[in-house]
Amino acid sequence: MKSKYIDEFDGYFSGNLSDLEKADLESRLKTDHKLEQAFQEYKYLRNGIDYSIMKTLKEELQELEATLPDIELEPETKLILEQIPTSSSSTIWKAAAAIVAIAISAGALFYQLQSPSSSQDLFSQHFEPYPNEFVSASRGADQTPDLMVEAFRAYDSHDYTAAISGFQSILEQEESPLVLFYLGSAQLHEDKGTLAIGTFQRFLEISPDMVIEGKWYLALSYLNENRVEDARKLLEELKQSDERGAQARKVLKQLK
Repeated sequence: MKSKYIDEFDGYFSGNLSDLEKADLESRLKTDHKLEQAFQEYKYLRNGIDYSIMKTLKEELQELEATLPDIELEPETKLILEQIPTSSSSTIWKAAAAIVAIAISAGALFYQLQSPSSSQDLFSQHFEPYPNEFVSASRGADQTPDLMVEAFRAYDSHDYTAAISGFQSILEQEESPLVLFYLGSAQLHEDKGTLAIGTFQRFLEISPDMVIEGKWYLALSYLNENRVEDARKLLEELKQSDERGAQARKVLKQLK
């Protein structure tokens, strides 16, 4: 994705464009195919980061309940936790974040000490293929090229070998951060850690404004290849992030 588009797209989704700027962008999207493709790709990646925030927060709340045998969560808190969906919702996210903040201020959030684990063990504990929430597996949906539909259909069906082949075919035609990201995820599932390292490194080179997920999966790739210090460096960078901070801190504790 060209960097010149990123600020404009971000302003569009953040509501920071003026009415005139928004109308101008929407008009150009109707006539400029490459711009529309970049816009859709940015939307997919942006939604992916929101999805990660939601998923991590839900895991934190579940861990909170599991580690506090003498403290029962209020029924209202449990209800909100159960209603957190698999796709992002800023309203629910804020409600859930408030619950975590209250729990912390009350002194209710504790971490259990864990013994050091091998890098392979940590990879197995924390890796899961990144969910496809962004490209429909229906042929021709959202004007998505058939080759991409087929690749993501294989990915959704857990046929990662076919997905890798499809993603590589797409990348031979045009380099895409979205496709690179999912290629790396599929490579990791197939225990191709060395290849995944190169894939996520390239993803980070061409998509500098969407680094959290790329760094998380690159750190997992390093763990899979027993490159512990490289993984630790990335995890130190991630530990204060909203999206992967809790998971990064947990892995760092297990590495000690």
